[in-house]
Amino acid sequence: MTDLAIRRVEHWAFRFTLMLTLSVVVATMGLSLNSAAVVIGAMLLAPLMQPVLATGASLSMALPGKSIRSITRVILASVWCVAVAWLISKILPRQPFTDEVLSRTRPDIRDLIVALAAGTAGAYATVRNDVSASLPGVAVAVALVPPLGALGITIEAGDTARAQGAALLYTTNLAAIVFASIVVFVVTGFVPPRRLANKLSGLVLAAVTLAAAVAVVAYPLYQASQASIEATEDLDYAEERVDVWLGDRNLERSVRITGSTIVVDVRGFDAPPDQSTLEADLATRFPDSDVLVEWIRLERATTTTTAPPTPDERLLSEVRTEVVAWLDESGIDYRLDTVSIADSTVRIDAAGSGDPPSLTELGDRLAAINPSFTPRMNWTQRETIRPGDGVVTPLELTTQSMRNEVELWGATRGWIVRDLVYDGERLMVEIAGPREPTTADVRRLEGALDELDAPYELDLYFVQRSFVTTTTAPEPTTTAPEPTTTAPEPTTTTE
Repeated sequence: MTDLAIRRVEHWAFRFTLMLTLSVVVATMGLSLNSAAVVIGAMLLAPLMQPVLATGASLSMALPGKSIRSITRVILASVWCVAVAWLISKILPRQPFTDEVLSRTRPDIRDLIVALAAGTAGAYATVRNDVSASLPGVAVAVALVPPLGALGITIEAGDTARAQGAALLYTTNLAAIVFASIVVFVVTGFVPPRRLANKLSGLVLAAVTLAAAVAVVAYPLYQASQASIEATEDLDYAEERVDVWLGDRNLERSVRITGSTIVVDVRGFDAPPDQSTLEADLATRFPDSDVLVEWIRLERATTTTTAPPTPDERLLSEVRTEVVAWLDESGIDYRLDTVSIADSTVRIDAAGSGDPPSLTELGDRLAAINPSFTPRMNWTQRETIRPGDGVVTPLELTTQSMRNEVELWGATRGWIVRDLVYDGERLMVEIAGPREPTTADVRRLEGALDELDAPYELDLYFVQRSFVTTTTAPEPTTTAPEPTTTAPEPTTTTE
């Protein structure tokens, strides 16, 4: 009774609150650091065993007053744990969810089995004097403290879906532990036989209520387990068929299934086989899915005995060196994407904060290499967001993540992002470039956006890109132009 805090213990509330706070701090840091060892350390500190098992003991002995008091303690302790985890997450720098957090936001039937086993072990260790006194606390804390920490972290991040998953996991574990402890206390004789006979109806009511709660949560957990198993089997099947499709080619592959799209990333020296063969093979199991194959071609390493660079390669290297020096001297925070030479035109694709530097100075630099060179630049203006610039809402964070994905997608294909607007449901993207995106390009973008787990409907607009170039002003003339009686025809400028 004393171990379970059913009897009055002096200064119990202070010691319990202190150890509970410390355990949540350690658990939250372990979840943020993605360290399983630190999370285990939090379980050793957590004192949740006392009010949780006290609830089971009070219900098994049909003590309504003590049952209400124990349940109240559990509720207050749970709220306190979530609040502490939320506060720590608010103080820490914002970062993506770690695997330790994500693993506690997707509960399935296996978590229920762990909770039942933990509750049984904790209750049995409580009634046996020959078992270490630390085992009950660890057995119970393993199922309660990490989900509470994950719940506080996801609430602070504004991720409602994952917060609901963490809350479901905690509720499942709590009900299973209390139910298992009632069974153990009755079977081991912890409940006096006379009280068991006199209060049997109350005990049966409590046990049936908890059993019903466990059964209710078991069904969605079982469905989640089945969905996880099916997803694993689908991925294994897709990987097997991709391996057969690639055959003996010297290629590395990675396969992922995103919604209704099967994305196959291939890296290597050899070209992959015809994609239609793989599509026909996968259609037998995934009839409504699209197959997207991306090949990253690797160049074979060269040795010191290879031929020296060609004149064109040396010329391009000299031009790139001058472009880098020109950008460095401008003092602008920039990113240089590509430099190419076509006939006498030097094309530059770059991005940076603020307006681009003047091309006049670059033209003078390039004239020293070849007087006929004319620079043309495609400049993407970027905005830097620094900590402390203001409160960043979850929508703004999602918009920025989408912008990063779209800009990365566009940069690898020669497009710039002119405009991007996201209102939480519809994503409007306007790009500019030398060619219109294909269906495969759009699917690749959608596959990257799907990884963000944010709802969106994509509206993609394309405009033709025009380049900034230096021009020489015409010499002034002293003769007036001949008057005309007809209006000049309108001209249009295409971006």
